Amino acid sequence: MIKWGAITFAIGMALIVLEIFMARRKKGGITATDKKSMIGLFWLSIFASLLVMSLVYMS
Repeated sequence: MIKWGAITFAIGMALIVLEIFMARRKKGGITATDKKSMIGLFWLSIFASLLVMSLVYMS
């Protein structure tokens, strides 16, 4: 149960790292919009991992 939640959370964190890498390569660097997007991805990955863990627990 926790394994699948951790895998889902790790995928979300990898997306955030990719987002940071792409934002740094832009001409303007990391903007406020990029930071909001990263925070949104963080909360979405937490929600998705909790959803996966609850579905694995119920099955």
